Amino acid sequence: MSQAEPRRPRTKAGKMPNQQRGPIGLATPSRELAAFRKRTVAEIAALVHLADLDAEVLARADAQRRPVYDEVADERHALGARLSPEILEAYECALRGGRQPAVVRLVASVCSGCHVRLHSTLDQTIRLRRGVAPCPHCLRLVYDPAWQPS
Repeated sequence: MSQAEPRRPRTKAGKMPNQQRGPIGLATPSRELAAFRKRTVAEIAALVHLADLDAEVLARADAQRRPVYDEVADERHALGARLSPEILEAYECALRGGRQPAVVRLVASVCSGCHVRLHSTLDQTIRLRRGVAPCPHCLRLVYDPAWQPS
């Protein structure tokens, strides 16, 4: 008599416990969702750090009346490489437009840069899916602080 492998437990729906159902009913591993969230958290942290770095550089440049870009160019380049191309382009657009700060928080569905209430679709995109998006009113990048690591 041969020994059979023990059966793995199943949930009521017949799917494996560590999986979720996708939009078309296919099982998608929760590891993919966790990896996406981890990338998003890292991207938002890099974006906020880049905005702080640029604000510091602009403040020092105004105070010293000479460029200080060579001192932080490597760090700025490394932070920019961690961002997705569309987020980096939106950030550069806000910076070129003179928006200071270029990255602001979402507070109670309101952009904290221009203090305009965002559309509910954009609010949900920022809070639940993407973590960051440009404000349609002031072009600043708005992020949900809940995506930042504690």
